[in-house]
Amino acid sequence: MTVEQFFRFTPLASLTRGGLVEDETAAFVYPGEEVRLLYRIDQILSVKSYDGGTVYEPEKDYTVRDGKIALTQASSIPVMTPELYYSEGAAPLLRVRKPDGTESPCYFSEDGTIPRFQVRVTYTHSDTYDGFCQPHHPGRFERFLDLLKTGRDATVLFYGDSITYGANASLVQNTPPYQPPYPMLLTRALAELYGYTVRFAPPDAENTYALPVPDFAAGDRGALTYVNTAVGGWNSRGGVERLGTHITPQIEKYGCDLFVLAFGMNDGGSDPRETADNCEKIVRHVLSMRKDTSVLLVSTMLPNPEALGGWNASQPGQEPELLRLAEALNGEGIPCGVAQMTSVSASVLTRKRFLDYTGNNINHPNDFFSRVYASTLLQTMVGYESDIGDRGSDIVKS
Repeated sequence: MTVEQFFRFTPLASLTRGGLVEDETAAFVYPGEEVRLLYRIDQILSVKSYDGGTVYEPEKDYTVRDGKIALTQASSIPVMTPELYYSEGAAPLLRVRKPDGTESPCYFSEDGTIPRFQVRVTYTHSDTYDGFCQPHHPGRFERFLDLLKTGRDATVLFYGDSITYGANASLVQNTPPYQPPYPMLLTRALAELYGYTVRFAPPDAENTYALPVPDFAAGDRGALTYVNTAVGGWNSRGGVERLGTHITPQIEKYGCDLFVLAFGMNDGGSDPRETADNCEKIVRHVLSMRKDTSVLLVSTMLPNPEALGGWNASQPGQEPELLRLAEALNGEGIPCGVAQMTSVSASVLTRKRFLDYTGNNINHPNDFFSRVYASTLLQTMVGYESDIGDRGSDIVKS
């Protein structure tokens, strides 16, 4: 597998820029179904299978109907069918309320089955995005960005749950199209912007992702070391309890100039203030080792809004608490911003079904939404219209 295969997905996926959307995903449950995308379709340029191996034909496999993509009667695009969608799948973890008001099991899978029913649509549009837009935090990340602007070596350390681990990213599952999870995409984008080489450091911590990735060279101005100690299934309390094994040794070995912290999805049963308190404990520990670290907090995407049984609990309340924590840290002179993925995903859900951008149908992003994640973090730190100029337009598009 080549470096190009690992990093073939350029640009990242912005929700707000331009009139072209590349490789937005959609799934079909019913034959002949119409599916709404983020925007009203003007023209479809291509429809491909999720792995990119099959190109579907206009009018034969799909058409545009009232600004939506619609299957033809003879379409060869895969359809889940209601019988599969409203079934337990790999494990009886997910129950939903059906349109008729009755409860039913709903298909869940971590083995890549959900993405196999998704297609990648590239299309043009004329309408604009009127949902939540991630704010840029100028100045809050200047300490870190100054390292990159002046060609000094730097380390980015990621810590969080399965989303940050990369669960359901096609690279992690070792299936085409081999797209990296959002932490790798973000680090690669920074390397391209500032002409760096990314060195992927093995985390040397239990249950973390064993990296099969070669160094990525976008320039020779400096080295950007990537460390990711996220573990699937952990909540923020678990993150605090394992600082001694998953954070301390990594900082001792590699340092930490940017710390990206992303817990919350598995804190659904906890008070949002407790989640923020745990995040603060983690940040304070990092700062006790590297006082000049910049901090990027990431609020979690929302889980499947149709899920019953406690999946949707305290996650929406976590983001305001993280914003308050960031303001408090900044008041102490600690550079900190929040990538508001909770608000981003809530906004997307007003335009698009969860099934169309999930990797497992409960709580993980697919490759498309991983690109949205990376784009949101990049906007938080750098901003599309700041010093990156035209280069940012090449890396981040709609």
